Amino acid sequence: MWKRAPKQIFPLSYRSCATINLPKNVNSDMPKAYSPALVQGKWYEWWESNSFFKQHRPSSCSEKFSMVLPPPNITGTLHIGHALTCAIQDSLVCWNRMNGKDTYWFPGCDHAGIATQAVVEKNLKSQNLTREQLGRDKFVEEIWKWKHEKQDIIYQQLKGLGSTLNWDKAVFTMDPKLCYAVNEAFIRLHQKGKIYRKESLVNWSCQLRSAISDIEVDHQSIDGPQGISVPGYDKPVTFGYIYKFDYKLSDSDERIAVSTTRPETILGDMAIAVNPEDVRYSKYIGRSVIHPIRHDKLPIIADSMVDQEFGTGAVKVTPAHDQKDYEIAVRHGIEMLSIFDNQGIANKNCSEFSGLPRFELREKMIQFLRDNNLLNSILPHQMSVPLCSRSGDVIEPLLRPQWFVDTQEMAQRAMEAVKSGNLKMHPPHFENVWFEWLGNIRDWCISRQLWWGHRVPAYRFAGENDATWIAAHNFQQAVELAKHQNIPFSTVSQDEDVLDTWFSSSLFPFSVCGWPEQTIDLKNLFPLNLMETGHDILFFWVARMVMMSLELTGELPFKEVLLHGIICDSQGRKMSKSLGNVIDPLDIVYGSSLKCLEDQLESSLKKGHLSSKEFEKAMTEKRVTFPDGIPQTGSDALRFTLCSYNVKSHFINLDMATLKKNRLFCNKIWQATRFLFQILDETSPQKSSNDIYLRKDPIHSSLMNQWIMNGLDKMVSQVNSAMSRYDFHHATDALYTFLYGSLCDVYLEAIKPLTGVDKQESAHVLAICLDVALRCLAPFMPFLSEELYQRLHKKLADHGIQSPRSMSILIAKYPVKDEFALWKNAELEQNVDLILRVVTELRNVKVEYGLAKSKPEAILICSSENILSKSDQYSKLMATIGGLESVTICEERRLQNSKEKVWVSRTVDSCSVHVNIAGIVDLRAELKKNQDKMRKLVDKLARIEANMNSTSYHLSAPSHVQDIHRQKAESLRNEINSLKLYAQKLDEL
Repeated sequence: MWKRAPKQIFPLSYRSCATINLPKNVNSDMPKAYSPALVQGKWYEWWESNSFFKQHRPSSCSEKFSMVLPPPNITGTLHIGHALTCAIQDSLVCWNRMNGKDTYWFPGCDHAGIATQAVVEKNLKSQNLTREQLGRDKFVEEIWKWKHEKQDIIYQQLKGLGSTLNWDKAVFTMDPKLCYAVNEAFIRLHQKGKIYRKESLVNWSCQLRSAISDIEVDHQSIDGPQGISVPGYDKPVTFGYIYKFDYKLSDSDERIAVSTTRPETILGDMAIAVNPEDVRYSKYIGRSVIHPIRHDKLPIIADSMVDQEFGTGAVKVTPAHDQKDYEIAVRHGIEMLSIFDNQGIANKNCSEFSGLPRFELREKMIQFLRDNNLLNSILPHQMSVPLCSRSGDVIEPLLRPQWFVDTQEMAQRAMEAVKSGNLKMHPPHFENVWFEWLGNIRDWCISRQLWWGHRVPAYRFAGENDATWIAAHNFQQAVELAKHQNIPFSTVSQDEDVLDTWFSSSLFPFSVCGWPEQTIDLKNLFPLNLMETGHDILFFWVARMVMMSLELTGELPFKEVLLHGIICDSQGRKMSKSLGNVIDPLDIVYGSSLKCLEDQLESSLKKGHLSSKEFEKAMTEKRVTFPDGIPQTGSDALRFTLCSYNVKSHFINLDMATLKKNRLFCNKIWQATRFLFQILDETSPQKSSNDIYLRKDPIHSSLMNQWIMNGLDKMVSQVNSAMSRYDFHHATDALYTFLYGSLCDVYLEAIKPLTGVDKQESAHVLAICLDVALRCLAPFMPFLSEELYQRLHKKLADHGIQSPRSMSILIAKYPVKDEFALWKNAELEQNVDLILRVVTELRNVKVEYGLAKSKPEAILICSSENILSKSDQYSKLMATIGGLESVTICEERRLQNSKEKVWVSRTVDSCSVHVNIAGIVDLRAELKKNQDKMRKLVDKLARIEANMNSTSYHLSAPSHVQDIHRQKAESLRNEINSLKLYAQKLDEL
């Protein structure tokens, strides 16, 4: 307990606030209502200027907590999904900091190679420019301009959310130090044989003119013919057909029918394949067919990969444009022929068809087959269309020389780390997904044909007959290595490609700590304690970080992985800039008019970031969801709301009503603090030998003080337990239940009538509860907690009350489990809970009989000895918070109705409660009023039903109008039934 005492020396975490300057308006009168703008306007700059984000103890033995913020892409600004990540991570950082650990939370931004190049190209397109017109150097300059603009905005957004990041450690993935780390990783892996170069079939985006990885391909399932918008084509391209056509055998007049969904690739066919167990085609195996255009012979081969049930059971083999066909060709030694260039245009191998875009070539090939009497049928077909997640382009598998990482051994080590328990995953069901993906992993294609990104640090030394690749940090180093290895060469050139963004990102946990240099940060902070991110990048990023860290450092990059769900819009879609359904978190924090929201969408449309179709859809959604704009909610309510969801769920649907509720919750805490200040001003305790602030024994405290302190102890325990399990929704629920339900709704109401010493003691208890609750709340609501924490302790000091006070709540001591164990009282908690349920029933009776402004008398019949022994205290509590004239508690009593006493009874557990409504409710008048109201509702329902039953109504009324009328009729029926029950009760009385 706090006490008024001479000034004393507190531990380091409780340094006097007199040593620093607080923001000026903390010393001003407390406003009557909570204002997010007023509270947030001053604290972040003050925190930064006083280095509270990096309060590190001098002892090297101090326990540390380190974590990285998944670096946001510079493709644009942050959306609500990023706010979820920040809310979760900052709550953990703050909780660990307040628990005495040295905390290091690394911020940064990612260059996002493909995504950023695509968005900047769209921006240029809106200016009628292309990257080819600018040239590589000028284009990269444009991206750097974009980066500086977007990074500044992103960092301001992070600060607006109250993210207590170590800003002195902020990095960009193309900073010189990180570029060096990327090159060093490539060089080491190349020297170990883990990185190799070969020509292979890759997923190719003709729009980006680059390879992309398997996990950047979205597969759109269609049930039949469907048009899909493909970049570069004026009209949607139709997919969802299967084409059956004939190949003529070379040694007879026979034909063999094959099936395909991609007739545009016929020019690349190099064989016909059948299943060796398919008796229909056994006589054809080993023979050949004639290509209808090239007129060369194609072998008919047997391969067990062929699905006998697909189409005719015989398939064309196009190894340069299909992954399965490529694997068949490798097994059988079949030649591969590419027919498309980097832009999806038919190349010189297509003879008279060269120069045609691939989907125009499709139509030409269908017509060719039809003209030559080779086309048998075109039928609807279920299929999956591979789409580039970055550009929306239909993927075209192409043969291209690429750099690959051999991931087989790395994947085994990553799986073993989880199996052994060295790497813990939350929630644990993702372990199965981890094993499934890593167990079937293919080598990782890491080269991209882009202009933006880390240039591949490999140099081609070409001689007269062959060429050798050497990995090095620069040209001079590469030449020295070539000479040292006696490699003959006539020309040297660096690879034009850049590395996959995820390659540099996979190094992030140790590159931010200074790797490959043996820095102090690498020694002290690596491995990180935790990796927290969305489950959708488990493979993109988390698995690769684990694989690369084990390979390059010999250690896991972190000890635990926490995966949160994905925030979706009202239609259940993942929030995406390309869909226009993202919400800027600062629009929630500071509020935004509908006009501003519409302007944002129009800007995205003009810059080419949003298609006209998605623009219209997004605009409609904004107008329906936010007809009056987004009200100002504040960072505290937003963060608290995001953490109040079960973040381990697969998907999270943001509810604006919950945001509003938590905005009101902030005001409730504000008003509770103002109430305490009023009590302190009224009581102004004086020094005496019986100073109430010296009391520590619960026995000498009132029943309600004991109850609220028991609740405080329970809340602290629940919050700490929930935080340790990463169950943030349980922590926020415990705080809400205590502060709103117990403290504000019950305790404050109970102590309002108190006077004198009782009121002084209650003020003391309330101050303790607020101080402890604010410290528990700080990880979720840092701005409000800091504001009220500073005002609270200043007020206490003004009244001569000495209390443990830190310079900032961010470095204050976090309440710990059993800190208030002395106040634990399960029996009292159980008794008061029963009393509160009784009060709820009493309030229901008052509402039911229209007694909101009346104070009837009540009787509680209860056999509990604990409650009977303190009946006076419980009676006062019930009367006070229930709004009753009086409450009599007794063990047994017979009640009869009379002119003076008309009892309305309810049962709660083993008790019964009775309210006297005589003289307050005119039963006859109430019954008549009820009957009149019911008559009007019955007439209204009859009119609606008559209209709905008419023939013309069903023929002419729109379906949505009929739905509205059905809902209205059902609502009226429910209201009429409620009135009937009420009339029955009145009649019984």
